[in-house]
Amino acid sequence: MAGRPPKADKKIREAIYFEPPLLEWLQQRADKQKTTVSVIVNLITEEMIKREQPED
Repeated sequence: MAGRPPKADKKIREAIYFEPPLLEWLQQRADKQKTTVSVIVNLITEEMIKREQPED
């Protein structure tokens, strides 16, 4: 059944301010991928976190 996700899985809204050239770049990238700036920022951040994790 579709509906709201459990509270533990709920996304958190945060206000973020971007420099105009950075926002323009993010918007262009989001448009190309037919998604939102928020999704692009999350993907980039996830990739950076993976890069920072030490390898075993």
